[in-house]
Amino acid sequence: MINKFVLITLIISINLFIAHIQCRTRCVRARGRVICPTDPDSHFNVEVKLMDSDTLPWENDDEMGRASTDLLGNYTVEGCAGDFGAWNDPDPYILITHRCPEIGHDISVIKRKLRIPIKEIKYC
Repeated sequence: MINKFVLITLIISINLFIAHIQCRTRCVRARGRVICPTDPDSHFNVEVKLMDSDTLPWENDDEMGRASTDLLGNYTVEGCAGDFGAWNDPDPYILITHRCPEIGHDISVIKRKLRIPIKEIKYC
């Protein structure tokens, strides 16, 4: 006879496998412009990531795509992500890693990160 622990573990594993198969994959493209008000030259070659926010405690946010800004600070970044369950769409946001100095300072020694939620989503 199969003991209860093995049976419960098997049922959970099958349910997780079925939920993984049913995950919903969506693709997103984001365009924008990075402007540094304190240093107009620091918006070139800024790293821009398109991320998927994962709210479950055991998951890290997923990188969907990555790009760098052009000479004018423009970027286009796109990527796809899948979240757990067929009902669950990805929750994309933009993560910008920059060295724009704070107001009142001339330089920024450390790289800082800015998280920008995407409010209007039209999936590709």
